[in-house]
Amino acid sequence: MAACRVEVVASTVEDVLAAAAGGADRAEFCTHLASGGLTPGRSLIEQALSVARENDLGFRVLIRPREGDFVYTSIERQAIVAEAEAVLSLGADKVVCGGLLANGAVDLDLLTALDQAVGLDQVVFHRAFDEAIDHTEARRQLKEAGVRTVLTSGAARRAAEGLSAIEETVQFGLEVVAGAGVQPGQVADFVRAGVEAVHASCRVPCGSPEGRLFDAARTQVDEAKVRAMVQAVRAVDRP
Repeated sequence: MAACRVEVVASTVEDVLAAAAGGADRAEFCTHLASGGLTPGRSLIEQALSVARENDLGFRVLIRPREGDFVYTSIERQAIVAEAEAVLSLGADKVVCGGLLANGAVDLDLLTALDQAVGLDQVVFHRAFDEAIDHTEARRQLKEAGVRTVLTSGAARRAAEGLSAIEETVQFGLEVVAGAGVQPGQVADFVRAGVEAVHASCRVPCGSPEGRLFDAARTQVDEAKVRAMVQAVRAVDRP
């Protein structure tokens, strides 16, 4: 069985550098972390991708056009597909995206459009999976549609609380990136469950000056936190 990888959430070029310096295997690139992440601008993606390649770091990009729910209009679906095509054409390894219907089922029309445009082997279905009304049915829908990989907390607020559902998803035959509040002391359970990667923020406050009119607080990836996560994963033997 392949070694478990460490995926770090990066929102700046500096985050990508810190992830690489800490020994991570790849970055998932996105902005506006407070909303769960949105798609960065094209120039920023190009910059970050170039730095990732220079540092032998895997690179995935979140495709999410707006904050809020994962129920998208036809116009938003078209934008997601177009953005996925564009990002992959830049050289990103995969895109991380997904969507739901108003009834909580997986948006199969979006998956069909993505499959036709880029192929679902290039798509990681993101945590819209955790918002699905029926996790078991969503799992079946994704696998039958051709999705291979999901980013999930096991439909729990934190991945450690959703471990049993994560294990079931692995056993069902989907590749799992386990994320949501993952800490170094918890990774042994995820590695032994057979996840492909653990997904972590590894962030600390930047110490930004207080904004006069706007909230200036922000965080950044911490190289030491990344290294601690990597060491914790590497210390665990696969079953």
